Amino acid sequence: MLNMRVQTKVTFFGTEAAIPELGGETASFLINDEVMVDTGWNIVENLRRHGIDPGSIRYLLLTHMHHDHYISLPSLLYYFLITNKDLSGLKILGPEEDLQPIMDHTLEFLFLGRKFYPNRSYPTIIPLKPGDRYDDEHFHLETTSSLHPVQALCYKYTDKKTEKSVTFTGDTAYHPPIVDLARGSSLLIHEATYGASPANPLKNGGLHSSAMDAAEVAKAAEVGQLALIHGLRRNIESSIQAAQSIYSGPVMWPAKDQTILL
Repeated sequence: MLNMRVQTKVTFFGTEAAIPELGGETASFLINDEVMVDTGWNIVENLRRHGIDPGSIRYLLLTHMHHDHYISLPSLLYYFLITNKDLSGLKILGPEEDLQPIMDHTLEFLFLGRKFYPNRSYPTIIPLKPGDRYDDEHFHLETTSSLHPVQALCYKYTDKKTEKSVTFTGDTAYHPPIVDLARGSSLLIHEATYGASPANPLKNGGLHSSAMDAAEVAKAAEVGQLALIHGLRRNIESSIQAAQSIYSGPVMWPAKDQTILL
């Protein structure tokens, strides 16, 4: 059967901060129904709600290894196990400093080495450092560093079929190298934890961004549109307005379960 897809699809399962409000979800999204970016709190439920078999996910990209970005990773792997899916078909990419230790602990938590799973397989682990690239038949990935207390990656995903690019920062303070990576992207997904309040360098130990920081990156990189994520619901409208005062392109704060077609 021919693949008739002519657009790049980004589905947001959540766009809230580390502890989402009731009914919400922290920042996580899916590209073209096969590449998951961070897991949020409820990856299996989120995928099934959209009619997607979690066992069909081919790639999981982890921006960094803070808990809210991988907390439901064990659930995803358990789904593969309980439904007899081949875990070796799942490729997990993330920052080289923390990816393998987290995976080791996750697999031990699942008792993957015990007799419960005599025909077990293992996911393919692909550690990346800033500047690394990765190619698949469907897409091309480029990376740079995000600015965060742990090693963190900003990714640029280019769809080989549509030639559309999506750049996503994960958690980061304002970081000029992201501009070069994001340049010309159809969509920039940038965190905006502080909303319309400027990030105070003296109080920003967590290294996060404001909506204005995100807008400055979007403007300098000349991206097609800007999506703000990773913040509080009450700050959504003011964040959009603050970003629009700097960046002239379309600005949105995607809703839970919203899909963007590029």
